Amino acid sequence: MSKAPVKNEIELQLSETHFFQLLDLIYLGNWMVTACSGVEDEHAQEYTDVEKQMFSHAEPFLEKGPFHTLNSEIMFTEEHEDSLQDIIGEYDNEVFWEALAYRMAKRDVIEQIGPIKEIKNEVFMQIFHREMEYIREFETNGIKRITIPPLQ
Repeated sequence: MSKAPVKNEIELQLSETHFFQLLDLIYLGNWMVTACSGVEDEHAQEYTDVEKQMFSHAEPFLEKGPFHTLNSEIMFTEEHEDSLQDIIGEYDNEVFWEALAYRMAKRDVIEQIGPIKEIKNEVFMQIFHREMEYIREFETNGIKRITIPPLQ
């Protein structure tokens, strides 16, 4: 008895709304992968190729979806990209404050207890509590009370 060949493709059935949302997610994911990569990054190019392939399926929706063509490629309109950039901006803002709070908290704890090889539960909890203090501070005052000594 022989096995049927394995098919390496899948077929999705999506509503029009879900298809548009999937393209939003693909755009956002590809933006994250490619935002900090170089033009010649193979990994990033693979994701861009997938994005282009998925957008090619939007041809039937050119007239009623948030799409236009440029050089024979289907892509989001500038207005729709701007709305997605708002989501990216909110994400970036949240990540900035959380990363800043964590890094400052970790710095403070290491200054207090000395260098550490790995973060164990007790140290993690110290960092976490200090991080929450910074988050409350940033929510209340933003950067108003952050000071940096003069640069040499």
